[in-house]
Amino acid sequence: MKIAVAGATGLTGETLLKLLPKSRLKYDDLVLLGSEQSVGKSVKVKGKSYEVELLSEDKFEGVDLAFFAVGDSLSEKYVPIALESGAIVIDKSAIFRLTEGVPLVVVGVNESDISTSRLIANPNCTTILLCHTLYPLLPFGPKEVYVSSYQSLSGAGRDTVDLFLDDIRKIKKKSMSNLNSPELAQVLKASPAIGAPSLLEFSEEKKIREETTKILNLDETEIYATAVRVPVVIGHSISCFVKFNYRASIEDIRLALEEHKFIELLPRDEVPDSTFAISVPDKVVIGRVRAYFEEKSACFFAVSNNLVLGAALNALLIAEYRTAIES
Repeated sequence: MKIAVAGATGLTGETLLKLLPKSRLKYDDLVLLGSEQSVGKSVKVKGKSYEVELLSEDKFEGVDLAFFAVGDSLSEKYVPIALESGAIVIDKSAIFRLTEGVPLVVVGVNESDISTSRLIANPNCTTILLCHTLYPLLPFGPKEVYVSSYQSLSGAGRDTVDLFLDDIRKIKKKSMSNLNSPELAQVLKASPAIGAPSLLEFSEEKKIREETTKILNLDETEIYATAVRVPVVIGHSISCFVKFNYRASIEDIRLALEEHKFIELLPRDEVPDSTFAISVPDKVVIGRVRAYFEEKSACFFAVSNNLVLGAALNALLIAEYRTAIES
């Protein structure tokens, strides 16, 4: 099998290539594609060096499986070309996620939607986190979901992370003694504004709402999202409050969460924080689970690694599932 990775030197592409040798995917050839700035860079995968080539129309000849970890405009241009060349495509951009007939998949939740589709969309990283938490709670009939996300800088790409770390170094050299300095406040700010604004929400919040609805078939469920960018390098977190149609005790809720294979439920006295995204990168870590209002609602805090479970690992699991169907 010949595999192509578009966006190989970005954070998601880089993470995917680190995880690829541990996956069940077997390949004879690997093609790494990137922008002009990345061309010629050498990337090691399983001890072998690969040179990054320019992403262009002729690079998908003979490719059986293509991962896209690029922006919307590049996916819109090159995904159809990869499909026409005969490749199965797993795309991380937002461009095809809500397209009718294109499966939007969180493995462990709705991988059966893949069927024989040759284009599968990989959801937004926060959507993946939220879907893993809501899926075990579906038997209780989620009626309303109120979710606030606290999204790390790596969700905005390598340039944002590099700028943040560079600013921290500059401020540290200057002086960290003035905690009220405008420079420090600007770097360490939390901002509830991710993506393009509209009348009621930013585009990141719209993605969370619409994608979760599609994946979990929650057309009768109201989802209200607030997305916040926070000065954390890796790891997205959510605070979630869910109202149910049916009663569920705290024991019912904990048992349901505990049985989902992509969730690590913490003991009642342990508090989840963003560091769990590093120590447990392949699962959603949940804690502070509470039941309210005559056991017809629940509240919890959840953390996941946005680059691993929220992006690269989910893409690889989709590919494993889809190529197994092909064989």
